[in-house]
Amino acid sequence: MKKKLVGILVASSMMLMVGCSAKESNKTEAEEIKKVFVYGSLRSDMFNYDIYLDGKVTKNDKATIKGDLSHIENKGYPAVTLGNGEVIGELMEFKDFDSTLKELDELEAYEVGKENENEYNREIVDVKLEDGTTEKAYYYEYNPPAEYNKDDKLVPVKHGDWKVYMEENNKK
Repeated sequence: MKKKLVGILVASSMMLMVGCSAKESNKTEAEEIKKVFVYGSLRSDMFNYDIYLDGKVTKNDKATIKGDLSHIENKGYPAVTLGNGEVIGELMEFKDFDSTLKELDELEAYEVGKENENEYNREIVDVKLEDGTTEKAYYYEYNPPAEYNKDDKLVPVKHGDWKVYMEENNKK
């Protein structure tokens, strides 16, 4: 118990000496992120791309993240949860990042401060590009414990590509 308490005190002292808290450090990291990883209906050539992103994307690269991909059978769209699989998608930059991110938050039923209730939560993830480089970006992580999701029927998409899943199952 003493060792744990000493460790906490040392860590707190170091943060004070550096002049920031863990929360401030995360805030700084989030302020620097200006990209979003999409893995489902927002991908180019998918139904929500035309509605929400057409004309707003300045850069779009094929990419992957670590996670487990599922198709939500009763809703008709995908979900990514933490896991060791590979999820295929696209890393996007936008003309007006803040405005577009706000629209995406609404689409994904994400509200700051309601992380226990949101259908999806916006999180920061490491994104691997085709050239092997890694960048940080936002993505929307499915929130299984949310009341809104309690009756969902998740079908695992083992190959990690929701676009291919939709084509294979004639759902596009």
